[in-house]
Amino acid sequence: MDREKIRKDGLKLIDEFSEMLKEVKETDETHYVVDLKNVTRDDGKPERKKEFREKMRRIAPRWEDNHVIAEKGRKE
Repeated sequence: MDREKIRKDGLKLIDEFSEMLKEVKETDETHYVVDLKNVTRDDGKPERKKEFREKMRRIAPRWEDNHVIAEKGRKE
């Protein structure tokens, strides 16, 4: 596919979607599919796992004074 055809098809898709959105009724209400709460685990006091530090030691790039030493991330 050439660049111009992709651009034209993209603009056509946006225009068609915009036309479809005109049919959606305006509302002041907000609806959520799930309750606004943590749905991945039970809420409660966190539990400290004894093996966590050892697992972290195995996968961390480097340790110094009980701290993980790693590269600083880039800002993009």
